[in-house]
Amino acid sequence: MAAPIAALAARKIAAAAARRAAARAAGRYGGGKRWKWWLLAGIAAFCAVAVAFLTAFGAIVGVLGSKSAEAACLDDASAQQGATGVPGGGAYNPIMPGKGMYLPSDTARAEIPPRMMLASIRAAARYPGLDWTLIAGQMYQETRYGQHPSAAPGGDNGMGYKGILQFGDPAWQSYGDDGNGDKAKDRYNVEDAAFAAANYIHALKAETDSWNALRRYSGSTVSNTTYMRVVTTQSARYRGVFSSDSAMIERWQKHLADTIKKNPSFPTLGKTSGIPEPVNDFNAKVTNAAQIKSAPAKSWSTPPLGSAPGASTTPATQVATPTPGGGTPSSGESSGVNSAGWQWPMKQGSFTFSAEFGQSGGRWSAGHTGIDLAAPSGVRFYAPADGKVIFVGDGGAYGNLTKIEHAGGVQTWYAHQSTFGTRVGMQVKRGEHIGNVGATGNVTGAHLHWEVRLPGVRDPHKPGQNNGPGPVNPKDWMSGKTTASPTYGNEQYAEAQDQAQACAADSGGAIVIPDGAGATGPLPAADSEVVRAALAWAQTGLGKPYLYGARRLQGDHPADFDCSSFTQWAYYQATGGKLNIGGDTTAQLPKLSKHKVPADQVQAGDLVFFGSESNPVHVAMVWDPATKKVIHAANSKSPVKFGSWAEQKDPLIGFYRVEIPSGTTAVGPNGGTSEAH
Repeated sequence: MAAPIAALAARKIAAAAARRAAARAAGRYGGGKRWKWWLLAGIAAFCAVAVAFLTAFGAIVGVLGSKSAEAACLDDASAQQGATGVPGGGAYNPIMPGKGMYLPSDTARAEIPPRMMLASIRAAARYPGLDWTLIAGQMYQETRYGQHPSAAPGGDNGMGYKGILQFGDPAWQSYGDDGNGDKAKDRYNVEDAAFAAANYIHALKAETDSWNALRRYSGSTVSNTTYMRVVTTQSARYRGVFSSDSAMIERWQKHLADTIKKNPSFPTLGKTSGIPEPVNDFNAKVTNAAQIKSAPAKSWSTPPLGSAPGASTTPATQVATPTPGGGTPSSGESSGVNSAGWQWPMKQGSFTFSAEFGQSGGRWSAGHTGIDLAAPSGVRFYAPADGKVIFVGDGGAYGNLTKIEHAGGVQTWYAHQSTFGTRVGMQVKRGEHIGNVGATGNVTGAHLHWEVRLPGVRDPHKPGQNNGPGPVNPKDWMSGKTTASPTYGNEQYAEAQDQAQACAADSGGAIVIPDGAGATGPLPAADSEVVRAALAWAQTGLGKPYLYGARRLQGDHPADFDCSSFTQWAYYQATGGKLNIGGDTTAQLPKLSKHKVPADQVQAGDLVFFGSESNPVHVAMVWDPATKKVIHAANSKSPVKFGSWAEQKDPLIGFYRVEIPSGTTAVGPNGGTSEAH
């Protein structure tokens, strides 16, 4: 890995030199300081050469080997994450996939006062690519849609911030606007404030780096992520189907305006108005957004958009309802769904076809069920159409596998990934980044194996006849469905981050995944916030190496685990150090013996022990009882990972529930707290 590391270092030095040149041109650096930059550049170059030499030397003598390369790659990935101020960089930025806007989700209709929603939409519309849901999320975080007293005319939060979006005097002087057309700029007016917020976050480049724009808007430090997490989580909950249909967008604005006319006085700024508050510091995380239930509609909520005569409410990105055998309705048939709007999952020119559909060979038990798009590890691929992620994880011979379900029950599968870009339950839009090419599973080289599966088509991997969904030729499926203007996400920071992650994967090290979440999907449901916090901590441990006798209770950033130190750590962290279940299995099992639960009553967060009661040799945390899924520090041959309790070779002793002390406050990995239930 010497060459990739040296190349990354060289790119960083070149980028730094370019920034310095630009800064000198702008008059920010004096000529007398120039020698310092040459010195720093020389030191950086020396370090790059030294790292390359040590890595190569380690590979030769077998001492440093992949570990040295892994460390360098992970460090670089961390630096790239810092480029946007959020773990995972652009992965969590709600970037618009094209011209248009996200139509309001059912959650948005139920929870956002229509006046605030319309103001956010109108304000964001002036800047192509600016997402209105960010402004709506800010209104929620700043004053809970005007319920805080500082939102009322004349109000002040005590630090000089005023109005629904909490503008101080300097920011208002720079970005204040007249959103309602009354020729006045009033920060206590909802429309004026929304337009000003759009001006401000646009100036901060929210279209391409929403996290840092929100951080700078709020004045948050890099380590204080509460504001950004709440806003982006709400943003994800508010986004419905993406549409570039101008007539549809106009209908929505008129619909909101009509709703406001029916209840013009709601809400009263500065007064408690019964507006739901489902998101807080503890659960605010974009990957949790799909789990946070929508509040029921109120008397003031926006009703569904009615169907006007002759108007279609079908988003242009939906797909045709498939017919058995893989065809789509002919021009004489009516599917009720537009068949256009698909695109290839990878950019033309970024791949070559390396295996065709139906091709025979020794590596395929039933003929090739998809097509292979060969490309280097780390190259991005994208959702070909709108859909919902239904699987993310280990696909056996498929390697790292993602499955998406689209309209009409159509499924698309993406195999052999190096890194994941989605979570189970996520709604993805056409052109949204969903993963990276890799070489995991049954492969001879890096490529994306892509399948299209339709209901009514037999699955060749299942014996006998079945109703699928089974594979069809992706090339045939795409015929006539592709649009003239495909979108491929936002590439800000993507190249360097992906190279770093691919470097880690190729070195045999742990892949850097945003928030340490791995291929998890959302957290499992749990009655106790403490148990949910323990599951969240366990999730962040994915990929940590196994070390027998690992040091106990290593804090927020542990280096390694064995099975018992892992379960001890998860519950210790989740309770802020209040609960210690013991540092080894022989201590944990007796301590939990009073809380043994029957196999049919097992819940996520319970612990399962193996061996014998006199000699428990292994412990794991239950993740999903229905599928017998556990998360554990398995053994010296693998890092912390997901597995099945049915796979353990030692006898299963039983399942045990961790008793949470009354009044314990749950502490999540992001520092959030919540009283236990």
